[in-house]
Amino acid sequence: MKPSPQSAINAVTGFAHLTDLPCYELQCAQARVIVSLYGGHVLSYQPRPGQDVLWVSPLARWHDGYPIRGGVPVCWPWFGPVSTVLNPEQQSLPNHGLVRTRMWSVQQQTVTAEFTQLTLSISVADLPSGIANVHSAAAELSLTVTLTATDLTMALSCSSPLLQQAALHSYFAVTALEQVHVAGIGQSYLDKVLANQLIRESTPVTFSQEIDRVYTAPAPVLHLDTGQHRLAIAQTGFDSTVVWNPFVSRCAAIADLADDNYNAFVCVETARLQLDHAAPLALSQKIGQQVSQQKS
Repeated sequence: MKPSPQSAINAVTGFAHLTDLPCYELQCAQARVIVSLYGGHVLSYQPRPGQDVLWVSPLARWHDGYPIRGGVPVCWPWFGPVSTVLNPEQQSLPNHGLVRTRMWSVQQQTVTAEFTQLTLSISVADLPSGIANVHSAAAELSLTVTLTATDLTMALSCSSPLLQQAALHSYFAVTALEQVHVAGIGQSYLDKVLANQLIRESTPVTFSQEIDRVYTAPAPVLHLDTGQHRLAIAQTGFDSTVVWNPFVSRCAAIADLADDNYNAFVCVETARLQLDHAAPLALSQKIGQQVSQQKS
């Protein structure tokens, strides 16, 4: 079958105010995705023109080793501050791993009438000793972005059996934070705002204060209501789902967020955080097509 004229992958330069950022644009029917080579970073997903599911900070930057704030950062091979298990020599290492601030390479492109698919890869040789002692050679990480007319799938994989953590750190755009909720996510979480206290509750997540939670037995499919739309978020290869919003005081303390940006996004992150044993990685997040909920 010949590719549809509406399916395409093109190299582009720049996204929003990041005007010199090397990117690729994927199109399938009306849907559009922008992926940056810097960080292997999905920046935008529009199921329909003008309706972006993702959010990027107006203060985001990428030069001088800064990770881009917003979109879907790739966190690997650790999440948050690096664990001493992975970093026994206590090197000074960045939060959320090594690949958010490095250039990735295009591995494969596929365009059909039903989908467009772009695979990026990166080789990482400077792993800290807690990882390198398990696997001494350079580790190869790949991100495959698959766009259809109705959904976006991001699949992060590493075939090496490593002690490794990973997360697809998705920033979802919201229109009214007080109306946002996440349903079906699970019944217990570690509350990082409360020093990792274990909380058990089954009510939907709402956002009237700082939220920083690691759900330890999350559902494979959950639902995010942004106030305007309801998204289905499907997950595979995960053991945790992280939900984050900095709210007022924390947002004001983050340099690449404007003081009121907490009103514009929530993070719902698909993660694998276990460090019990070395294993390959195959982590994915699928964002279903928006379903309009028009307000009367």
